[in-house]
Amino acid sequence: MKRIRARFLLVILLISFNHVLAQSAGNSDQMLSFNKTLAVQLWSFRNDFKKDVPGTLKRVRDLGFVNVELAGYYGLTAGQFRAELDKAGLKAVSMHIEYEVARNKIDSVIRDAKILGVQDVGVPWIKSPFRKDDCLDAIKVFNAAGEKLAANGLRFFYHLHGYEFVPNEGGSGTLFDLLMTKTDPRFVWIQLDTYHAVFPGQNLLKLMQQYPGRFLSLHLKDISKDFAGDNSGAYKDKDERPIGQGQIDWPAVLKAARKDGVKWYIIENETPTVWQGIRESLNYLEKLKF
Repeated sequence: MKRIRARFLLVILLISFNHVLAQSAGNSDQMLSFNKTLAVQLWSFRNDFKKDVPGTLKRVRDLGFVNVELAGYYGLTAGQFRAELDKAGLKAVSMHIEYEVARNKIDSVIRDAKILGVQDVGVPWIKSPFRKDDCLDAIKVFNAAGEKLAANGLRFFYHLHGYEFVPNEGGSGTLFDLLMTKTDPRFVWIQLDTYHAVFPGQNLLKLMQQYPGRFLSLHLKDISKDFAGDNSGAYKDKDERPIGQGQIDWPAVLKAARKDGVKWYIIENETPTVWQGIRESLNYLEKLKF
């Protein structure tokens, strides 16, 4: 009887142990997968790039990043910047371009994207204040640019900035809603900037629920708990926080984004203490389970 009881207890212990191992492996795979889709927006280091491109890229790689998102070439050509990225061991996965470039110079964008090895190309800013005519114009530009990029194996996205969440005069919802309903989901994706969505009072989880499958990437930026926001699209150094030190519920947001099929998670920090801020953000994400 004692032997049977001992064997029974041993079986229970083994089952429990294997369950713990399975859970640990699941979490490990989950974080490993997340790390492979993590990048940093090089605009964060714009002041350093003005002084030293190769040295700044090396510092970015030393932080542990492999993937980066571009915002200009800092006086170099696309080919020259690609060469510096290669030397530093970095891969450009995404790039920002100006609105007028998307409208008038999309062929040159395609050429540069091919040189740089970039797949995703997006517009980060249109204008503020943002009016309905501006939105209707953007819809035409984005659909045309998106279709042309798609024909060349690239993806187009718009990086929302917060000024889009104003009422759609003469229609329902906001101008962001109008933009989402009138752009072709086959050709136009959205980059969800967490700071710039929360600043005008939007709920990140509700946005992803409202427009499932439309968010290509996330810009990861935290925001203070006592900020005073508006629909201007403004950014304030004093309101930004390293990831995990503000009010955003990161486990919930990242879990929802993963479920929605978001492709890239891109850290951005625009404060004067950018290097410290990004290190603190990485430290938080390393320990995070979602």
